[in-house]
Amino acid sequence: MKNIDLRLLAIVSELHKTRSVSEAAEHLGLSQSAVSMSLAKLRKHFNDPIFVRTSTGMEPTPHAADLIQLLKRAEEMLQTALGHHVVFDPLTSDRVFHIYSTDIAQVTLMPKLLHRLKEVGPSVRVDLRRISETTPRFLESGAADVAVGFIHPMGAGFCQQSLFKEKFVCAVRRNHPRVRNTLTLEQFQAESHLAIGTSGTGHSIVEKTLESKGIQRNIGLTVPSFLGIVSILTSTDYLAILPGQLAAHFAGPGNIQVFGLPFHLPSYVIMQHWHERYTHDPAVRWLRGLIAELFSERNGLRHHNSAPVAAFRQREVTELPAKTKVAGNHHLAS
Repeated sequence: MKNIDLRLLAIVSELHKTRSVSEAAEHLGLSQSAVSMSLAKLRKHFNDPIFVRTSTGMEPTPHAADLIQLLKRAEEMLQTALGHHVVFDPLTSDRVFHIYSTDIAQVTLMPKLLHRLKEVGPSVRVDLRRISETTPRFLESGAADVAVGFIHPMGAGFCQQSLFKEKFVCAVRRNHPRVRNTLTLEQFQAESHLAIGTSGTGHSIVEKTLESKGIQRNIGLTVPSFLGIVSILTSTDYLAILPGQLAAHFAGPGNIQVFGLPFHLPSYVIMQHWHERYTHDPAVRWLRGLIAELFSERNGLRHHNSAPVAAFRQREVTELPAKTKVAGNHHLAS
């Protein structure tokens, strides 16, 4: 104990969360070299590598894993003894929030979120990442604060809040030579299509429904994401099935026109997700409230206080905005 500064142990906890020396340094407000030197001291003290580099980042050794569990229990005891209360003031905070989202949320949500942050959290920063298969692990560890979009079930321990229902529409360039004022099923099947091969957007609904209805699409081009498709649509005769909010955003400048689909596609629910460990974290709670507020304003809906899913039937959770549920039950939007 005489040879170690107990503050060095915070580095063990942060490296466990981020699996990265650079990200741990950023979160702790230190330089990378300071974190590296502190890690060297810890290795010397414990006579153990503590963390080793792997293909997925810095992973703890078995000795470090035991140490982390001990530190967690010690932290909980200290917080209880000291009556620890965290206060978050967005007007003075310079916190970096880590948000994971789909391409659609990046286009439709982020501009409005950043505009609002200028007013209510002028020094707050955002680190935006794309949703992937590792997102649940990041939410659980705290490396991600929230994830926004259509996400498949992540298992027990995760919470989610309904933001709004989304529906699919068809977008084409204005002055399309064959699609003018209406879009028939015959036109839909006769034209070439732009397909988006992205995950985490509810687009799996499209393929399943078309297959079940026996509707054929002549795919002329498949792209990996929604970003950049406007220039493709405006320079070709392709049709594209898009989520309604994204299509409305693209149609704003006047070069894209939007039609209802000549067949029924189920709607789906856009939600924000987080791990229950951070349900009462003041900063993350504030961020979730801000996101819910922005979506409520966009859709003319009032924000409802979140509540456990057990308090609502399936129809109520799906149709009403801003209801929270703990995952582990069936996923209402999948």
